[in-house]
Amino acid sequence: MPTAVELIAEGKQARAERDLDAARAYYAEAAEAFRKEDNRLAYAHAIRHIADMFLDEARHAEAGPLYEEALEIYRSSLDTKLLDLANTVRPYALLNETIGNVDLAREHWQEARNLYASLHLDIGVDECGKHLARLS
Repeated sequence: MPTAVELIAEGKQARAERDLDAARAYYAEAAEAFRKEDNRLAYAHAIRHIADMFLDEARHAEAGPLYEEALEIYRSSLDTKLLDLANTVRPYALLNETIGNVDLAREHWQEARNLYASLHLDIGVDECGKHLARLS
């Protein structure tokens, strides 16, 4: 039986090959393994990637709850890396912008911008700024 880390690697490979059904299955199996290990941050990371794939396919109703769960986990842990939080807030902002939740999108774009700024990641700051300008 493959480890969660091996499953993530398989998921990354399947995603790179644009086999999103297989990629999601690998990530879901890894997420379940992380949950059983009580590794909440790794679980959050895995489900965020599943949400990203749903977002890529415009499956917004499936992506939203996964982003929300990942954000809840990240925000409740003192061990969360700011980049992981930023990389979850960003697509959640994009999701909300796409489905017309402008106020929520604006709030999350600003949060992502602040997080990327604190990490000195100008490309992230610039992207968030463009979305904020468009939503103003």
